[in-house]
Amino acid sequence: MARILFVSLISRDDKPLYIQSFDTDLEVADETIKTQNANNFLKYNFLSHMALDVFTSPISLSLKEQQQSDGVLLLFIQDDVSVYGLETNNGLKIVVGMGDEEPAMASVKTLFSNIHKRYLRTICNPFSSLGGGNNNDDLLQTASFDQGISQIVSEWALTDV
Repeated sequence: MARILFVSLISRDDKPLYIQSFDTDLEVADETIKTQNANNFLKYNFLSHMALDVFTSPISLSLKEQQQSDGVLLLFIQDDVSVYGLETNNGLKIVVGMGDEEPAMASVKTLFSNIHKRYLRTICNPFSSLGGGNNNDDLLQTASFDQGISQIVSEWALTDV
C-alpha cells in the first residue's frame, strides 16, 4: 500500500494555496523528531515547487503521451517519494506525494477526484463569505478543509490494500 506523505494545491498563478504533510506528528516532545518533522515538511514544500517546474515545462506533454494519460501523471520520483500531479481545467494543480510503493492508477485517479471535489465544495460554498469577506485563499486554511483532506487521506489508507 502506498502511503500518502503530502498533499498540496497550487493556484493557476503557481501560488501554493495548501500544503499538508501526513507523515509528521506535531504533538511530540522530542526535539530531534520535531526537527525531522520540520525537515520533512520543507522537503514536501520543495517537491511541490519541483512539480510546478514539470507542469510548466514542455516535457509534461511527452509525459502525458508516455503514460497514456489525460489526467493524473507520475511527475517524478525523488528521495523515495513518488510525486503525482493533476492540472484541472481551471488551472488548479493538485500534487500528491506517496511512499515508495506503486499504487493502482485507478485508485490514484479516484484520490485526485476526491481532493478536487473537496476543493470545489469549499470554494463554491455560498455560506462561506457570510463570516466577514473571506477570500478563496483563506477558505483553504480552515480546520474544516484540513479535516476533509485528512479524511480523504485516511480513507485512502484504509481502502488501498
